[in-house]
Amino acid sequence: MTGVVPIRTTCRVCGSKTEPILDLGESPLANALLHTPDVEVPYYPLGLCACTSCNLVQQRASLPTDLLFDDAYPYFSGVSTTIRAHAKNLARALRTYLPTGSRVLEVGSNDGTTQRALTAEGLVSVGVDPAAGPVAAAKHAGCTAYCGAMDAEMAEMLGNRHGSFDAVTMSNVFAHVPDPCALLSAVCKLMKDDGLLVIEVQSWLDLVDGGSWDMVYHEHHCHFSLSSLATTLKRANLGIVKVQHIDAQSGSLRAFCRLGRPHAEHIDALIASEAQAVATAPARLSAQLSAFRHSLATFADMHTGQQVVGYGAAAKTVTLLAAAGGRLELDCVADAAPSKIGKYLPIGGVPIIAPDELRKRGAKTVVLFARNLRDEIIPTLAANAVWSPLPSFTRIA
Repeated sequence: MTGVVPIRTTCRVCGSKTEPILDLGESPLANALLHTPDVEVPYYPLGLCACTSCNLVQQRASLPTDLLFDDAYPYFSGVSTTIRAHAKNLARALRTYLPTGSRVLEVGSNDGTTQRALTAEGLVSVGVDPAAGPVAAAKHAGCTAYCGAMDAEMAEMLGNRHGSFDAVTMSNVFAHVPDPCALLSAVCKLMKDDGLLVIEVQSWLDLVDGGSWDMVYHEHHCHFSLSSLATTLKRANLGIVKVQHIDAQSGSLRAFCRLGRPHAEHIDALIASEAQAVATAPARLSAQLSAFRHSLATFADMHTGQQVVGYGAAAKTVTLLAAAGGRLELDCVADAAPSKIGKYLPIGGVPIIAPDELRKRGAKTVVLFARNLRDEIIPTLAANAVWSPLPSFTRIA
């Protein structure tokens, strides 16, 4: 059944007109895992549009936060060794800017993985996240964390309890908020004068170049290039003083920003250098989607009658299966997260099993959906033929 949802036609940052650039049909909520496989779930339009003024790319459907991040939200960042290593890298990067004992607010703190890394570097952290399960896990691990949206009300409460912060971090969270400018406004109220904001977003251009359209799902309200990120930050009186390209999420931007400063001169040059790629991105992404569907047909024909399993019960898995339109049939999908094992994907009712169980089943062909954890997962699948579905179906091990 199709769920009722408002379609956004204006830019979430500047309010200008948007134009559709990608249509993936309809999909259920990617992280709304099922307890039984035969439950009928609502499907919502899934696709992207781009602002004709500031180039922000955003989700056409506008779903509320409490629907996307309910009490059953299954993502816990600390399950992955790759994510834990990334948290340590971020904490070390912050430490180069901050003395021991500095106070850091982490927005989108999940289960406290980054908070624990910050503590190990001698920094004091407070976390905020809208997902109750991960926040409870963070508290159990000894972190100071609050459950709720990072809005004006949350900012007032945090200010009363904790005062101002030397730095704020947002790692892969900025895309998850429906109003980026409101989030920055709330955060800036908690930053000290000339305070530091470190923000990580998946790079829109890396998504396109890698054909990673599986990162398009309802939780991701926005996708940022450097130019659209800079426009958004400037509206909040935040200037980018340094930007790094990092490997996380198949290619991300890590921006170091100071409150009350303009963007550094070299940032404008970087924005100019990406202009052509931003302009051609929609056409290139559409071509990637067409190439995927062609390779899917070939893969499906090659494996007719054979057992095919997946690895990674991630949100991107649901997007890919929705776009596959029933052509990719899976016996099961493995995942290491205890919060997911024993449940079912909301599309096709595919059972989620533990990695050890996958090996016991003896399946020869594995489709690796969790491509960002490739180096972590492939060594455990030495006996299998491992395929990456994107940008096109390719055997990788």
